Parts: sequence; C-alpha cells; structure tokens
Amino acid sequence: MMKKLLKTKGFSLAEVLVATAILAIFVSATIVGTSALFGTGEEMMTIAKASVLGSDVIKAITNELRFGENFSLGDASTVKYNSTTYGDDCEIHVDGNGMLTIVQTTTAVDIFGHQTSDSKTFYPIGSAAYGEVYIKSIVFDVQNSTKNEHRQIITCTLAITSDGSNVLWEKTISVVPLYQKATV
Repeated sequence: MMKKLLKTKGFSLAEVLVATAILAIFVSATIVGTSALFGTGEEMMTIAKASVLGSDVIKAITNELRFGENFSLGDASTVKYNSTTYGDDCEIHVDGNGMLTIVQTTTAVDIFGHQTSDSKTFYPIGSAAYGEVYIKSIVFDVQNSTKNEHRQIITCTLAITSDGSNVLWEKTISVVPLYQKATV
C-alpha cells in the first residue's frame, strides 16, 4: 500500500492548501497595492489639473494687470480697473462657482436724466478648464509707489482646490502695469 501511495503522482491535500494560501496572500497584496497605486494616481491627476488651471488663471490675470490702467482695490478679492480688452470700469473677481470673472459695467444717463447701468460678465477661462478643480480664493493688493515714481504694484495670490478645504495649488504674483513703468 505504501508503495502505491509513493508512486502516485500529484499533490497531497496539505500541499494544495499551502499553495492556495500562498496564492491568496499574493493576490490580496496585489489588489491592495494596485488600489493604492490608482488612488495615488487620481490624487496626482487632480493636483496636475489644479496646476494647469492655476497657470491659465495667472496668465489671464497677468495679461489684464499688465495692460490695464487706473487700478483700485474694491475689496481684498476684487480689483477695479480699465481694461484694454473688456473696456473701462471692469472688476476681476471669482464668482460663486469658483470661476474667474471680469465684470464690465457701463453707466449712462438716459434722455430723462435717469442714470442706468449695464453689466457684462466675461469668463477669460472656459468652464471646461475647471472640471473637478476651482478657485478657492483670490486676494489682490494694490500698492502705490513713492512720490518720485508714478506707478502701482498689484499683487495677486491665487489658491486652487478640489474640495473647498485643501489647497492643491497656490501662487503669488506681482505685476507693474506697462504704462506705469516709466518714472515721472
């Protein structure tokens, strides 16, 4: 009988159970590692989207600040100015959806002497660029130079988020409008 058992080819029950246990451990480790990898990939993709959006917004703001005139601070999140692109009496700010907006307001007096105003809202960055990220905050600071120089320095701090609490991307820029660079 012993000779017959030794001559049989195949695996014993104990060998099959051990091999199955080792395979199960390997498969579960692979699944955990793969899910962690994809989770990190999604996070990195969101950070990349925030970086791209931040760069686009900074470019739009920089162009407006560089070529605009007569800057004043509305509140910390709004700068008022005359735009070469959108016209006079413009404001840059972030709307309720976290999108960069430029609002141009035209004020006129009608034939009866009543003052009327009309606002146009422009979105320099298309809504498709925002996706799952948006502007959390934007802070402007307008500083006038000394008496000897006639210029303003506009500083803008921009923060991008995906969930409203964590900042994924943040940048501060300072711009001196082109028409003001010469000293008076």
